[in-house]
Amino acid sequence: MTEPLLLVQDLCFAYRQGAGGDAPAVGAISFALAPGEIVCILGPSGCGKTTLLNLIAGLLQPTSGSIHFRLEERTRARIGYIFQQDVLLPWRTVRSNLMLANDLRKSTIDQKALDQYLRTFHLETSILDRYPSQLSGGMRQRVGIIQALMFDPEILLLDEPFSALDFYTKLRLESEFHSLARSSRKGTLLVTHDIDEAIAMGDRVLLMDRGGKMAKEIAIDLGEGDISPDKARGHESFSGYYNEIFSHLEEAMAL
Repeated sequence: MTEPLLLVQDLCFAYRQGAGGDAPAVGAISFALAPGEIVCILGPSGCGKTTLLNLIAGLLQPTSGSIHFRLEERTRARIGYIFQQDVLLPWRTVRSNLMLANDLRKSTIDQKALDQYLRTFHLETSILDRYPSQLSGGMRQRVGIIQALMFDPEILLLDEPFSALDFYTKLRLESEFHSLARSSRKGTLLVTHDIDEAIAMGDRVLLMDRGGKMAKEIAIDLGEGDISPDKARGHESFSGYYNEIFSHLEEAMAL
């Protein structure tokens, strides 16, 4: 059996509230993430989805429980975090933004990797001399993803990265990212509010309730190997998964 990239066990976190007590945000969550696997996290607003990503990224420290990585000595240096809005530096060109990993590491740019990522995300090399303000929203998000990939992460954390895009751009970028995650064997945690996206992208869907606990885990099996997200939406089993997740999500929101 393949050793997981990430193992989360009984993870809990509470925000300090002074004399009034602590406010729990994440409660006793456990799961594993395998190489090349995409796990989608769904739940009501405020249930702790982003807090969970921040704990794994090391931006917050857990109240209790544990987070284990396959290569402990590398730990969070091997994590790429991709947000809903890109974090490109507006005063740097696209090329300079993509060289940020090399600047921080004081190393030379991996031109072969950069060329491959540009091809994967259907970006022309001519954009490298532009500034972020000169790009469309979809192009900026692609560049933001490549920026994270230039750090060569084993694990990718995505916090609703496609939600601000128009529907066609969203579908195309989903497919591009899905292909990249599979081919590079990167483990991915994707936070989303979109049930369609969770089914189309994910191998598993983790449902959180209002108390920050794991309400349900649903394995997605469309039975056709590595089906792309756009084709997954037309699969005969898609509506069944949608109804199942919607039903459990309604229950989770009521808790």
